[in-house]
Amino acid sequence: MDKIYIVLLMTGAFLSGLAVGGESITVEILEPAADRWMYSANSTPGSRGQASTFSALPGGGGDNDRFGQFIFSFDTVAAGIPAGRGADGYEITSLEVTARIAQNNLFLYDPTVDKWFTYGAGGSPDEDAGRPLELHGTGFRNGFSAMNFAENSAYSGGSPVMRNAYALGFDEGGLPRDVSDNVSDGYDGVSWAVGEIPGMTPRARVPIDSVVRFQIDLNLPGVREYVARGLNEGALWFTLSSLHPALQQAGEFVSYYTKESPEHQLFGDSAPTMEIEYAMVEEEEPVFTTFERDGSGVVSLTFEGQPGFVYELQVSGDMSPESWEEVDTFTPSAPGMMGWEGVRTEPRLFFRICRTPAMP
Repeated sequence: MDKIYIVLLMTGAFLSGLAVGGESITVEILEPAADRWMYSANSTPGSRGQASTFSALPGGGGDNDRFGQFIFSFDTVAAGIPAGRGADGYEITSLEVTARIAQNNLFLYDPTVDKWFTYGAGGSPDEDAGRPLELHGTGFRNGFSAMNFAENSAYSGGSPVMRNAYALGFDEGGLPRDVSDNVSDGYDGVSWAVGEIPGMTPRARVPIDSVVRFQIDLNLPGVREYVARGLNEGALWFTLSSLHPALQQAGEFVSYYTKESPEHQLFGDSAPTMEIEYAMVEEEEPVFTTFERDGSGVVSLTFEGQPGFVYELQVSGDMSPESWEEVDTFTPSAPGMMGWEGVRTEPRLFFRICRTPAMP
């Protein structure tokens, strides 16, 4: 007897099963997979024991406002978080990054946001002493991405202000932008988190070995999506920066331990860490309202689709991984039913729908 089967929806790169839904999982990663002092005069990229953050303001002289930056990534696959489930396959509840201060009493503790116009000559005065420690995502250019940038990759393609990896923010509409020059360009960089040191008094000088906690605001435009895309790719990159004034070998610069520091190599507790709470999203079955085959071999089926996704209808005779072949694709512009009809005379058929996010 001829048979036709409808199998469950799969996402992303056509995974072999459904994600587990509902269970909240907390994962802590105790050191970065890669870290790098992103500074144009750094002659030892990826191997320094400390990374400092500071500003070239006022009057940057051809350098970024956020001149010294500290970038690092966490390998989420090695930590047990499955990759490749599609950015819509992860529900992130909370995300915290920590970093440890590597030098003593160089700057004042300020856990508040400072507006862009309080920096530089002629700006409004800062209402409280000190400058905040800021965390953003990491953006890439000149052919680099989160998947191919290494801690010893080239700093830039030539221009010192167009670094290949940079502090990434989002505007009010969720569009990405390089916030390295936000003061010169006249807008707030909107940090994803401002560093806090539990138990410390604001405006006090920050002692060596202080642990700074960055609780990331997932509700800011673009941030939750950035984190979900990173989990899907298996790597989450972050950038620490600040706008502390700095002079040659002096000033109020901030210094953090890297994973290459002797302190971390000896004791394992000095490099940046990440703790994330998340759940895998339960994938929905496609709603097939009809599926049938008549005596002449004409197969008809309909299913429900949503805008923002591409649906690929596939067929197989035995469901082996190499046997699936594309039948048709659908990109709905509005919610509703989609249909397909064709002649298939094989005695046994399996159909599946693979849903992936539509590219903008």
